[in-house]
Amino acid sequence: MRKFLLVWIIFVSLPIIPTTAKGQQPPKQNRTGNSISVILNDSTESMTIEYRSDSEWRQLKLEPGKDATVQGDRIRVAKTCEDKAVITVDLPIQAGKKYRLAWNARSSIWDFSPAQ
Repeated sequence: MRKFLLVWIIFVSLPIIPTTAKGQQPPKQNRTGNSISVILNDSTESMTIEYRSDSEWRQLKLEPGKDATVQGDRIRVAKTCEDKAVITVDLPIQAGKKYRLAWNARSSIWDFSPAQ
């Protein structure tokens, strides 16, 4: 009787135990087999990035708070400062990952990190 009661308590409490759910992950490849990643513009201004696909660089404009899927293994982003200096950064990306990109005005650098 005790064993039955113990099994019944465990069986009844299983649905109550929270499960860890992963959010939807971006795909690693598009329909044609090219590797893809997601880039999120985490700044308050629109930005133009370039991504390398099929050995050539293509431009893509990202609005604030929006994301886009890009092909390839690298992105480039540039910023023109008040003194007309252009800061360009070439960043590696991995297929199936989502990244956030924002300009950090205090440090005068691009903040680039995997998105959670």
